[in-house]
Amino acid sequence: MRAARAPQTTQLSLFAAIAHESDVPPRILASRNSNAPVPVARSRKEAEPKREPAICTVAIEDLPAYPIELVEAVDHTIAALPANRMWFTYRDIATNFGVSRATTARRVKEGLVPGVRFQSGRVLEDGAVRRFDRTQLKWLLLAAQTGGRLVGVYGKRRALR
Repeated sequence: MRAARAPQTTQLSLFAAIAHESDVPPRILASRNSNAPVPVARSRKEAEPKREPAICTVAIEDLPAYPIELVEAVDHTIAALPANRMWFTYRDIATNFGVSRATTARRVKEGLVPGVRFQSGRVLEDGAVRRFDRTQLKWLLLAAQTGGRLVGVYGKRRALR
């Protein structure tokens, strides 16, 4: 008579375990045997392509109408600037015209400066330093002179026309 073997107590590794056909439910066996592709469950977000919010640029047509006297005064001020000055930073505007950086940023955010791009209600940066050209400077000074009473297309208050 043979001696009885002791049961093995060593645990098999994760990939060494093999399921027997009798241990697997019949519907899984059927899907294993068929060559049909297995449907992949997708969420609704994965099924729809992501849409980027549109980028809007403030145009001169979007800006409010200013009094003729104020427009002439601002044009005269800009004409007095040296011809070699084409671009103006926040610091240049504060130094030359007395309009603070905070006021300039508010007027830009309200949509009172042409050429500024918006996406989802946020002002997009132009680069490391925002520079304004002479046309943008004109509209910025017009907006600063009115004290925020006139608001552009992206502003929160209503424009007085």
